[in-house]
Parts: sequence; structure tokens; C-alpha cells
Amino acid sequence: MIKKIIIASFFAIGLSQLTIAQEHHETEKEPGLELVVSGVVITETEHNESDFATEIHLTYWTTHKWAFGVGYTVVFEEYNRIGHEIAALVSHKPWPFLTVNTGPSFSLPNSHKDTEVSGYLESEFALPIGNFHVGPTVGILVGEDFRWFGGFHISYEF
Repeated sequence: MIKKIIIASFFAIGLSQLTIAQEHHETEKEPGLELVVSGVVITETEHNESDFATEIHLTYWTTHKWAFGVGYTVVFEEYNRIGHEIAALVSHKPWPFLTVNTGPSFSLPNSHKDTEVSGYLESEFALPIGNFHVGPTVGILVGEDFRWFGGFHISYEF
């Protein structure tokens, strides 16, 4: 009799877990494209200079945890100069509220600087609002100079 109760209990628990997993799967969105726009302030620590910048990321989520994409940043530098940076991104979402982006970043050459390659690491903390996510973002660029940045992002999942 005890064996039957134990077997029935395991069967009931397994069936309930299967039902919960099926409901979760039906409500969870399939991986796909995500567009992120961020307004940030980039600070170069050596010269203690800060510049405003706009970041745009386009990533493709292959799973609910991993994505690959590109980033483009327009940096509004002193003396009305504009810098451009392009990054190759690998994104990881360890928790639903946190996305970590990393990869190489390339500062494109212009009249006052040469091409610079940096390591890029960024964390985006996301609060969901429908298909949108909003929240703070912080990160670092490590290359010839050490730069850190912080700001606010909004993203949309297609």
C-alpha cells in the first residue's frame, strides 16, 4: 500500500511539473531580434574627460540565454567632434533582469585620433514593460585608455 502511495505521489508531482513547464513554455517568448538604444556618459579616467554618447545594439538571441550582435556608438566629443565606435557583441542573460555584453570594440579613425581597439564589457539591468525593457546600464572599455560609462537604456524585442 505504501509503495502505491509513493508511486502515485511521484506520478502526481511529475504530472504537475509537466503542466507547469508547458504553461511556462507557452507564455515565454521565442528568442529573436532585440534592438537596444542607450544614452550614456563615457569617462576617460586618465584625462578625466567625459563625453555624452548614444549606443545602438542589434542582437539576435539564439536561445533565452545567449545572443550575438553588433553595437554602434556615436560619441559627442569636445569641440563639436564626433567619434564612432563599432563593437562585435556576445550577450549573455544569466537572470531575466540582467544582460551582460562583451566583445571587441573599434574606435574608428578621424581627424584627431587613430583606430583604437578596446575590450568592451557592459551590464544592462532591465525592467520589463510589455515587449520593452528599460533600466540602467554600466560598463568599461579597456584599451589604450581605460574608460567607464553609465546611463540608461530602452530595448524592444521583436
